[in-house]
Amino acid sequence: MSSRLGLLMLLVSDVPRSKAFYTDYLGLEAVPEFSSDEFVLLRSHTGGTNIALQDAMKETYGVPLAHGGIIAGFEVEDADAIYQQWKAKPVEILGEVTDMGAGRTFTAKDPEGHYIQVFQLYPQVRDMQKQMGMSS
Repeated sequence: MSSRLGLLMLLVSDVPRSKAFYTDYLGLEAVPEFSSDEFVLLRSHTGGTNIALQDAMKETYGVPLAHGGIIAGFEVEDADAIYQQWKAKPVEILGEVTDMGAGRTFTAKDPEGHYIQVFQLYPQVRDMQKQMGMSS
């Protein structure tokens, strides 16, 4: 299995305030095609890992309600296959693989209790991101 850090999700209590901070102070750009009132995808014009701002008052993918938390998202080729492999291992998995609209995902915890999201993007989403200069 191979993966890459494809997303750093920040659980926030005020999405518009956090969006303003990251766009005004750090020059990140919101990607409207992948954003909503509860979720904002931010990208840098210089590349690197995307940042997502997720409303902490919404329960998502097995992560409990909290703010100030960070979820590292690891992009893989086949989230369903990884899920099946991990079920046979001593990994705490939080829920089933679900459709997140842009792909398939599940959430687990590392040995120290940090939340990690394992996801794959649908081919049409990957193509759209490439056209927008968001991935290689």
